[in-house]
Amino acid sequence: MTDTREAVRAFLESQSTLALATVNAAGQAEVTPLFYVSDEAFNLCWLSSPDSRHSLNLATHPRVAAAIYPAVWNWQDIRGLQIEGEAAAVGDEVKRRQILARYLEKFPLPAAFTQQINASVLYMLKPHWMRWLDNGVRFGYKAEINL
Repeated sequence: MTDTREAVRAFLESQSTLALATVNAAGQAEVTPLFYVSDEAFNLCWLSSPDSRHSLNLATHPRVAAAIYPAVWNWQDIRGLQIEGEAAAVGDEVKRRQILARYLEKFPLPAAFTQQINASVLYMLKPHWMRWLDNGVRFGYKAEINL
């Protein structure tokens, strides 16, 4: 399991975008791509407008699913994560600054974005389950991590 966790950590650092699935007020699923950063506990964080569809959905339905995977064309290169957990805004200002520093290190944004960044909400997805898929190990290889 340690090898799987290390492979997942390395994978999370090497990727930029997660597909976040939320549920709207009508009970319908919606998905959006988001830049993210991760931490040692596999938490995933992103910035969003408080008025975006997924942000509004999270206010009433914090349970989410996500997927992270690179674009590939060879079946042996398919690898990625399926994730289930809870997402919410980060309310602690010290934690927000720490996460935002990591975010801006991973995604250097122009100074012109400062106002949008300051107006954005920082969210954190705390996974309770992940499935690592890696056809490079063998076709259909899967390993689950319960958190």
